[in-house]
Amino acid sequence: MRIVIPTQHYFPDKPSGADRLSFDEAEYLAKSGHEVWLVSQDIAGDKPEHRQEHGINILSYRPPGSGAFNPNRRSVHQRLAGEVAVKYIRGAVDIIHGHSCLQYEGVMDSFGAKPRKCFSVHSPVKLEIETDRVTGIAGIRRLLSARMLNRVERGCLARSDLVTTDSKYTHMLLRQLHGEEIVGAAEIVPGWVDVDRFRILDDRKAARVELGWPVDRPVLFTLRRLVPRMGVDRLLAALSEVSSGGRDFMMVIAGEGPMKRQLETMAGDLSLGGRVKFAGFVKDEQLPLMYGAADAFILPTAELECFGLIAIESLACGRPVLATPVAAIPEIIGEIEPSWLAKDESAASIANLIKDFCSGKIPMLEPEVLRRITEQRYSKRETLPKLVAAIIDRVH
Repeated sequence: MRIVIPTQHYFPDKPSGADRLSFDEAEYLAKSGHEVWLVSQDIAGDKPEHRQEHGINILSYRPPGSGAFNPNRRSVHQRLAGEVAVKYIRGAVDIIHGHSCLQYEGVMDSFGAKPRKCFSVHSPVKLEIETDRVTGIAGIRRLLSARMLNRVERGCLARSDLVTTDSKYTHMLLRQLHGEEIVGAAEIVPGWVDVDRFRILDDRKAARVELGWPVDRPVLFTLRRLVPRMGVDRLLAALSEVSSGGRDFMMVIAGEGPMKRQLETMAGDLSLGGRVKFAGFVKDEQLPLMYGAADAFILPTAELECFGLIAIESLACGRPVLATPVAAIPEIIGEIEPSWLAKDESAASIANLIKDFCSGKIPMLEPEVLRRITEQRYSKRETLPKLVAAIIDRVH
């Protein structure tokens, strides 16, 4: 079959959770013998319009220079995604499976009614924008864009033959935003982890030495985009309370974002300089080593965690995940060990959870047990074929 996958970014060029899933799907379909075209924007502006990698035909267009949330964004992205698709894809298309509403709508408009249309919503676009809490003129522009993009998303849902979400939580949000008649029949297909890449380390001490992490105290790890909804500011406040109680540790915070300088200043003001390390951008290849070397992964989300690929990646490495009970997180962590969830998303509750972990007051599961649970529930080799079956098996 000829299958087109519109997505926001090509994962190897700009890694993110949702783009990881679209890339994995495209690679899997290509290896299964299908002709696969992945359509995305080229943020750097240095990629050819058409190239082939991993058996995938990658189509790239340069995004408009008017700003990501300009009111014209919808029509420009539609036009550019549709134009590059029509330019290179010759003949009929069997399936269009969208992972991002703007690119998906543009490709749908370009190929008419014949292709089967599937839409996977990883997080409602309106809420993604609103939770950034931008103020002033920029905030007003973003809110207007959120409303416009919500209409685009609703149209994409209404035109799709199949809708999937990663979690019950995301399904519930979509029903609230768009109505039961549009979203009610959506299927829940969770995200997945490549358990061949994310594995229990044979020598965690050697991994820490390689990473430059201490071997004589607990090391906690988190990977977050540094924006308000990720809760890293609350995590720092919690760590200050843990530190003031005399507990020694190292907290490694990986990731980039607009709050980075603010958070670095906050860590200094809280006298956490010797206990908190900001690791910045981490290459995807290094993540299994970092997950496996840590004593625990911390997931301090304040709001809108619609799945949590990072959580299952850590679990696949045999490491526990200490998290706030926010959004879809309880669907993963609460089903494995409820005591790994804080009472709420406050700094005080996060601090209590970390203190209980460091004191051995909450149950731990053996790394092999965590890995086995993850393999059973979230393995890429088991879950991805289920998604593909839902998309392909109903075409005829």
